Amino acid sequence: MPSGRIRNAAFGSKVMSADDAVKYIQPDDTVAISGFASAGTPKVIIPALAEKIRGARATGSNFTINLLTGASVSTETERLLTEVDGIALRMPYQSESTARKRINDGRMDYVDIHLSHVAQQVWVGYYGTVDVAVVEVSGITESGELIPSASVGNNKTWLDVAKKVILEVNSWVPEAVEGMHDVYYGTALPPNRKPIPLTRVQDRIGQPTFRVDPDKVVAVVETNQRDSASPVTPPDAVSEAIAGHVLDFFDYEVRNGRLPADTLLPLQAGIGNVANAVLGGLDRGPYKGLTCYSEVIQDSMLRLIKDGTVAHASSTALALSEAGIEELTANVDFYRNHITLRPRRSATIPRSSVVWASSR
Repeated sequence: MPSGRIRNAAFGSKVMSADDAVKYIQPDDTVAISGFASAGTPKVIIPALAEKIRGARATGSNFTINLLTGASVSTETERLLTEVDGIALRMPYQSESTARKRINDGRMDYVDIHLSHVAQQVWVGYYGTVDVAVVEVSGITESGELIPSASVGNNKTWLDVAKKVILEVNSWVPEAVEGMHDVYYGTALPPNRKPIPLTRVQDRIGQPTFRVDPDKVVAVVETNQRDSASPVTPPDAVSEAIAGHVLDFFDYEVRNGRLPADTLLPLQAGIGNVANAVLGGLDRGPYKGLTCYSEVIQDSMLRLIKDGTVAHASSTALALSEAGIEELTANVDFYRNHITLRPRRSATIPRSSVVWASSR
């Protein structure tokens, strides 16, 4: 019997093992998977697919896929598929050493594009048909809508354009994340594209769930596995110095009347250890009730939210250390009121912000 996370009978009738589900993925398919950094990457379909590819190669058959993602995904995903030579084309970003060597050796094609361009380019068909989408969710509602997990990324686009959909329902994700997400369905392709009506970090412009055509869903696989943790390096002297300069800049702008004294203006932070350290340094300043846009929520953002320095943060995924994962899951009812996870296209669209900090 399906678990209580699958509250729709039609989807419950499609529950099967990962080994059975990967039968829907064939050689030369373009496969789009969930995940942004390590958050929300499928946990059991990828290992099963790697074994299927390994078995095919043992018989002398060639079996590769084109792999599309929201950004980098878990190290295990990249490594498992690369070690069996299972990836013909990779897009748009990766950070795993095995795959990097294949790319540099000319054994894997690689398209390196800005993450904000991926959804639209896939939507208009630059990379051909998306044959299969594999998307992790935390649950399925009675009406058949999908409750996102720890990342949103490009999942809306994958679900919209894929010919077939495989869902991983991960019961490790706390049920209380339901309501943390804001999935906007008002986008359109040029020349009919309209402004995304997001003017404040805390605005809600969409719905808390994904839509999917139930006829496209060919398999539902249940899992209970945690996300891989994102390593965080403690702040060093350089990052602490940068944080100090940022605080000095804010103080100067406030004294000259160009920034509000308490809340400043919305901030936008990148991903990485320097950005994590710079954000963490904000708790040394006098500011309270700040609002922030970011690609991912890192540990420092949780601390700033908890102590009231940040009132609300908008992002597309969580990228937390082991300690950060424990903090979020233990206090998810609190953080749900201060964090909104959105599709990549609306999480960090160009906007007026005070400062952008990144490790790249």
